[in-house]
Amino acid sequence: MTRQGPFDAALYQSLLARFGATFGRDETPWRAWPLADAPAALAPQDVVLADDEVTEDVITRVATAGATLIATEREGGRWVDTVRSPMGVWVLESHADSDAAHPPAFVSVLLAARALHFPAHDALCLARAWQTGEQDWPTDFARFPRVRHAALAAPEQLPPPFAPCPADLGLYAVVPTAEWIERLVPLGVPTVQLRFKSPEGEAVRVEIERAARAAKGSASRLFINDHWRVAIELHQQLGTDSGIYGIHLGQEDLDVADLDAIRASGLRLGVSTHGYAEMLRVAAISPSYLALGAIFPTTTKVMPTAPQGMGRFQAYVKLMQPVIPALVGIGGVNAANLPEVLAVGVRSAAVVRAITEASDVPAAVTRLKAMFER
Repeated sequence: MTRQGPFDAALYQSLLARFGATFGRDETPWRAWPLADAPAALAPQDVVLADDEVTEDVITRVATAGATLIATEREGGRWVDTVRSPMGVWVLESHADSDAAHPPAFVSVLLAARALHFPAHDALCLARAWQTGEQDWPTDFARFPRVRHAALAAPEQLPPPFAPCPADLGLYAVVPTAEWIERLVPLGVPTVQLRFKSPEGEAVRVEIERAARAAKGSASRLFINDHWRVAIELHQQLGTDSGIYGIHLGQEDLDVADLDAIRASGLRLGVSTHGYAEMLRVAAISPSYLALGAIFPTTTKVMPTAPQGMGRFQAYVKLMQPVIPALVGIGGVNAANLPEVLAVGVRSAAVVRAITEASDVPAAVTRLKAMFER
């Protein structure tokens, strides 16, 4: 395996040996190159490291090859890393532990994380969070980078947190229609989400209002997926006990949603995340809960990343639970694997097909709810 520049081979091999079974590993020959030594013909497994700004020609050359470029600048006592990979551009800042932008331990952890299937921006987070001389997986939130792009809040002026929700959201049913909400609320499902997909504005409004009226006065917490404008309007029109408890957004929705308006409405906010950089990005706005996944393969939606697996899920929970206590396991969760998810320590898990495709819905709900009570 050819690499140029400082590299701690012993640390690299130790990490793969210790965590390969937990996260899975591949045999891709990941290589890190200082920009000056990078080969003319780059490949997707190449990571090019630059100590300053880079030219557009370099950016184009790396992108054309499907490789990764990490350009690092020093700002006072902090490193600012711009990560460019086929998965997009991330800018992250972290405390500078030394005068070297890319010391041997950093490069070793970065490449080991890539070999353990972490995308480039998450591998960067792990490499910056790694404590020199440590062998344990990093769990100190304060050591992880802060996201500068695409930031949701300025690090120096963080907004107030969203309205809190209990950590034990329990069984969380995600369903496509208000009719499903009407069926599940009487069964005592603790948390329900309406994920209604339609381009028709009036149809969306009718469906959300119907779901809100079904949840009104019940013990079920109703979250509305995506349609935050309509949810806020109806919450204001129907009164404090509108039946709408909160809003759930995906990463792509965060860039267009009016987060201040959601916060001011008093509705809770839940957000889906798929790895370290996304979790760090969302933590800056202090949402009501974080959804972590997809843990297992799922067919209910197209996911931006491969299934995270239980190893990653456990690592995410250990890092984020002290920061955002309400965590929800999502993605492919069913009656067979739910006990494994709950054993990690979360007190909520989202299910879809385990309910919507059940031959006996009341029996399926009873069985799933019982797993949370054990």
